[in-house]
Amino acid sequence: MPLSQKPERDTPRPLSAFGNIPVPGTRAGAIVSIGLAVIAWLALPVARPFILGTVGLGVVVGLILQWKHNRL
Repeated sequence: MPLSQKPERDTPRPLSAFGNIPVPGTRAGAIVSIGLAVIAWLALPVARPFILGTVGLGVVVGLILQWKHNRL
């Protein structure tokens, strides 16, 4: 292999120690997600509009999907 080529990695390198945290779709994952949102809410005041918009959009999309599911 020539020196100009780098070997390929199987997994991406994390940006920090907590860069790649998998969050499963379970109750434990929900607790982790809520905890991360609370930490972001408290630590990053600039992120508050984004968090509120994300929660609002999630509620709207969730209600639409629930309505479509129950209608069928």
